[in-house]
Amino acid sequence: MELATITAVFAAVVPLAGDVESPPPEAVFPVRGPVDWGEADARFGAWRGGRAHEGQDVFADAGTPLVAVRDGRVVDEGDDGGRGNYLAIWSREAGRTFVYLHMRRPAPLRDGETVNAGERVGAVGCTGSCWGDHLHFEMRVGRGTAGRPLDPLPLLRRLATAPR
Repeated sequence: MELATITAVFAAVVPLAGDVESPPPEAVFPVRGPVDWGEADARFGAWRGGRAHEGQDVFADAGTPLVAVRDGRVVDEGDDGGRGNYLAIWSREAGRTFVYLHMRRPAPLRDGETVNAGERVGAVGCTGSCWGDHLHFEMRVGRGTAGRPLDPLPLLRRLATAPR
């Protein structure tokens, strides 16, 4: 195990002298349960339905809790046909908007509300255009759902292996 990993694990378990509580995590994995990354067509950039896939599908059992990947503010939510029940959280610190699609039920949050990393924002489902329970997770540049999409898989893989 690398020294940085050992230090991170130790810091998460043993608070520093004088700390009342540990600081909040910078980012957390958005699915609270076992996941599967799916096949090649679940990846960012895969050609599907006449256009490029703009997120990463993360497969999990229906009802598996979804949490905010970072602290942020809700900038969009609703039920938009193909997207199903969805939520978009903008993180000023990251300069990114994180979008959750196909959630089982409408988000419990509304536009303008703040959310903390790790706070429950919904559950895995299959609403809108989908074939099986999963989270379609997007990461976009800037504030809002119209920013340039970025491949979220490197971030998701890093967060999936971090201690929870």
